[in-house]
Amino acid sequence: MAKAPTAKRYAAALFELARADGNAAAWLDALRQAADAMRDPTVALFFGEPRMPAERKQEAVVLLAPGADQLVVNCLGLLVERQAASLLPAIVSEYGALLNEHLGLVQAQVTSAAPISAEQRERLGRSLAEMLEQEVVLETAEDASIIGGIVVRIGDRIIDGSVRTRIEALRRRLQQESLA
Repeated sequence: MAKAPTAKRYAAALFELARADGNAAAWLDALRQAADAMRDPTVALFFGEPRMPAERKQEAVVLLAPGADQLVVNCLGLLVERQAASLLPAIVSEYGALLNEHLGLVQAQVTSAAPISAEQRERLGRSLAEMLEQEVVLETAEDASIIGGIVVRIGDRIIDGSVRTRIEALRRRLQQESLA
């Protein structure tokens, strides 16, 4: 569990530097680009290989986010040096949340059993924006284990409309009634 606080610290430090530089959105794009590159198994293997000379890894860091601000590249190099490149997706998520908060946007993570169409995404975004009285940025993910419906997480609030949760509630109710 120690990774989340570390990712938050990196993200907060990067965000403060980006805000001072006036390029917070561009930095997020560069971090996302680097995180996408690190998802490639060959790239991850290269940076994770302990026998690979540190100098070669540092030279390759520049290729993760071409055109990125030097401070972003330095941060990526630091993550690689500290063998913490696996934190990059969490850093990107935390940084994005800080940027959204700074811009007055609310971030909502939506998990569904099947892909959400553009129309459904738009309707859901509008409904959440009306409910929260703020502009909402949706992050979507798929998880077949919820069977159907959606689960929405907004900060520490969860709106669980999944079929799995409804089945579990029904199962608990039936068990209680059969024992009574």
